[in-house]
Amino acid sequence: MADLLKRYDSMTKIHDRLSCWVNVLDEKGNVISWNKAAEQISGYQRQEVLGHGKIWEWLYPDPQYHKEVFSKAMEIIRGKSVQNLETTIVTKDGRKRIISWQSNNLVDDKGRVKGSVALGADVTDQKAMDEQTRLQEKMEGMARLSGNIAHTFNNTFSIIQGYVELVLERMDYNAPGREDLLEIVEAVERGSALTNQLLAFSKHQILEPISIDLNQIISAMGQVLHRALGDKIQLIQNLDPRLPTIQADPNQIQQVILNLALNAREEMPEGGKFSLSTALSQIEYAHIRAHPFVSPGEYILLTASDSGQGISPRLKEIIFEPFLTTRADRAGLLLSTVYGIVNQHNGYIWVESESGKGTAYLVYLPVSGKPAQMPAPKKDGPELPKGSEAILLVEDDDYMRTLAVRVLRNLGYTVIESGNPIEALQILKQYPKPVNLLLSDVEMPQMNGAQLAEQSLKIRPNLKVLYFSGYSLAYLVDKKILKPDSPLLAKPFSLRSLSQKVREILNKKK
Repeated sequence: MADLLKRYDSMTKIHDRLSCWVNVLDEKGNVISWNKAAEQISGYQRQEVLGHGKIWEWLYPDPQYHKEVFSKAMEIIRGKSVQNLETTIVTKDGRKRIISWQSNNLVDDKGRVKGSVALGADVTDQKAMDEQTRLQEKMEGMARLSGNIAHTFNNTFSIIQGYVELVLERMDYNAPGREDLLEIVEAVERGSALTNQLLAFSKHQILEPISIDLNQIISAMGQVLHRALGDKIQLIQNLDPRLPTIQADPNQIQQVILNLALNAREEMPEGGKFSLSTALSQIEYAHIRAHPFVSPGEYILLTASDSGQGISPRLKEIIFEPFLTTRADRAGLLLSTVYGIVNQHNGYIWVESESGKGTAYLVYLPVSGKPAQMPAPKKDGPELPKGSEAILLVEDDDYMRTLAVRVLRNLGYTVIESGNPIEALQILKQYPKPVNLLLSDVEMPQMNGAQLAEQSLKIRPNLKVLYFSGYSLAYLVDKKILKPDSPLLAKPFSLRSLSQKVREILNKKK
């Protein structure tokens, strides 16, 4: 007996040195060994569990789930080993943990089963990281698809808007049919707004970031938010006055706040409370275990919370997907637009919610700390700026190229057009007169706009360059297509924006 106890004590010490859960059971399922890792993971001490099998009822309190796990245990006792069996236990303090088991029988010299030994690894954190990675990859795939769709539609909207504006430029203000054309322009603008939301989700939106005070943005939106929320919803603001600035596009941040308010209104049709709060927050390295794509550091935390019914765990997983809505009269782009804008600003957004207890959206935006700036007002002159310089226009879309050529020639420019980069390079070599500007699409077959510009400058070193694209500069820089200081005209563009940008580039000293 003394020898047996000595061997048991030695085995216990060995098991306690292991980082994984180890328990030994007899043939009736009673615990005869329970190591320190099992104590730490489950919360149950060795003296609480030895000599009986009640622990399995404690770890698996749901009767149906307990029955399923027990049937697996019976398979082990009947001689079947178990590899990578995963079960969800409830710890002593009520937390749920996922355990991956490896189990084998203990048999005597006659081959009879006398018990089993099980090794368990707590894979809860790894599962959470895997799920975060899966969701991130899913959202990235949807973002790429949304960006491609929006890019295609932006070309079409540019063409429609351009030709309508050409007609309006020549039309008298009282001419019949002018109102109809203005309706077309308005419809195009609505369509462009939709594609801009898709671009925001895909992180391809054109941004104009400056150093801004988030509290000032929220305070200035007071009336807009009250109108958006309606009379039944109370707006509460709790803004930390000591906030540093953030580097962001003020218009896009306003869109984030407005969309969160509109989403809250949808969640509270009978009324309630909508709260906006700001605070300085630190994301520690510990957060990265649950959120592997997060960079630690100082952030401004904007929390938007409502007193609605909350959302289910399943809905939380897909809440930022485009076109997800509980309302038939909504496009379902409110939260997906928020997601895209926040991510494009190198921030993060998480959702916290319990059924019946409302929902909180936590938006983290990186601290800038630079002095706050005011956005420059945009003024349109009475006439479109004109010129007489020579422009080489390179665009592989025939309809877009034809429109741009027509607009620029109407403004007085000499335009040489090309449908592909190889042909454009030949033109630069052979054209007998000076060429002042290369106006090129970015995404083209054979070579992109930046590669074309590099080759073109070898032929004509004094050539000025302007790109146009439906993708944002930040996206094109991230893809290593353009440089951060590359001049870019965003699609869809109006006649005024095209004429102003062309004139701006031509007026710059080389």
